[in-house]
Amino acid sequence: MDQEPPRQIFLDACCEISSRLESVGFRFAKSGPHASRRAGDWTFRISFQSNYLNVSGEYVELVVHASVYNKAIREWDERNGWPANGSDWIAGGHLGNLRTPYHWRTWNIANPLTRQAEIANIVANVQTTVLPFFERFGAPRELAEELAHSEVPGFMFPQNAVRFVFWQLGPEAAENCMSYWVARLPSPDVFRSERDVPTLRDRLAAGSDANNLARVARTMKIGLSL
Repeated sequence: MDQEPPRQIFLDACCEISSRLESVGFRFAKSGPHASRRAGDWTFRISFQSNYLNVSGEYVELVVHASVYNKAIREWDERNGWPANGSDWIAGGHLGNLRTPYHWRTWNIANPLTRQAEIANIVANVQTTVLPFFERFGAPRELAEELAHSEVPGFMFPQNAVRFVFWQLGPEAAENCMSYWVARLPSPDVFRSERDVPTLRDRLAAGSDANNLARVARTMKIGLSL
């Protein structure tokens, strides 16, 4: 078995995967490690993750994540009082969560005899899952219209969907999006209680979808009659 350090095997694989995406505009940054493509205000990033439990010659994990950024949404956050620190990040996640059914996906690239096949499989998954996800942001208003009435992979938390819809389409559509998610909460009454008689600070935080939707409702003045 190849006894190269797992870190070097991982970085070499990241570089090779990225090189196969250069034809569609991605450029590799070892410091990430990630591969990024820019289009106007948009940045599309494919990030690579490994595992501190890697064992040379036995297991070298490679995981793929994708993220979408737009500097204009940070300005929107700050201008409109979105209840979180302004951020360029819009949507994304682990590759397996960008399609349904959701499934955490990892690859083991330790074995030099199978490594090229694993890398080819990773590239194929990026091409069939990540790139189509990125392409959806080429028509952001259409994507927002879909998000206003349905769940779209890559918008894992409801508040992220509401934010994108509000940014693209305004408060009425954002309220429709919030209504969609409130109807699917395990207990909508938790949302209503926290919205109407708040016990938590307004800023979004780790916690339940109900509490974060309530924070959005009361700070952005939408969903007040849901």
